[in-house]
Amino acid sequence: MRKFYKFIRGVFYLPFKLFYPTKVLNKCNMPYTERLISVSNHYSWKDIPVLAINVRGYRRFIAKKEIGKNRLVRKLADMLGVIFIDREKADMHAIRESIGALKSGDGLAIFPEGTRNKSEDGALQEIKGGVTLLAIKGNAPIVPMLIQKKERVFRKNYIYIGEPFDLSEYQGKMLDGDAIASASDKVAAHMQKAKEEMELFIKEKRWKEQKKSFTARVKYIKKQNALSKKSYAAYLKQAKKAARLKKKEVCA
Repeated sequence: MRKFYKFIRGVFYLPFKLFYPTKVLNKCNMPYTERLISVSNHYSWKDIPVLAINVRGYRRFIAKKEIGKNRLVRKLADMLGVIFIDREKADMHAIRESIGALKSGDGLAIFPEGTRNKSEDGALQEIKGGVTLLAIKGNAPIVPMLIQKKERVFRKNYIYIGEPFDLSEYQGKMLDGDAIASASDKVAAHMQKAKEEMELFIKEKRWKEQKKSFTARVKYIKKQNALSKKSYAAYLKQAKKAARLKKKEVCA
């Protein structure tokens, strides 16, 4: 699945970059491990390829079972590792498959609002409890990935990577309705925080400051490396000189 995912990502990379130009903000928050759960707001079907193309790493998307009714779509989705879930009931098969994916080292991508966001201001909708159950049972960190607005052709868009968090405080506890609701509130709070940070980040164009900071850091590291090489060269010179003097003393 990973190889096919990488292949499809490569095929659609240029077309989506051209038609749906998207900038990823705060990449430094993205963990290096692929074993995570990304949670995103949801505007349209295009959210899936836009996230897959712009954010590194392999993640198995969780989608509603209705999408898989078309045989061709179902076949392609299965090859990409998509997990279909029945939203009308507690789909234990999908839950077990998702937890198994996490435990095997794969990541998951979930739209926890459960449906497309059609509000004019893009305000987050109620967060469903499924993501919290998977995060707790799969013992995986959660990474908010907020999309600024609905994708439109040739209109610049942004994806903001929020600070990762986990639900470790619920580990080993009875996951009743109150516990799931509390955990869902935590997920909602982190997503709302990431949304507010994204809006401020875009308004103030903070990526420019990040770029300056990164450039300065690279220059500092290069300077320190140059000094280290110079010091090491001087040390070698002194060591060779001392060795020659010692050799002369022995010979004498």
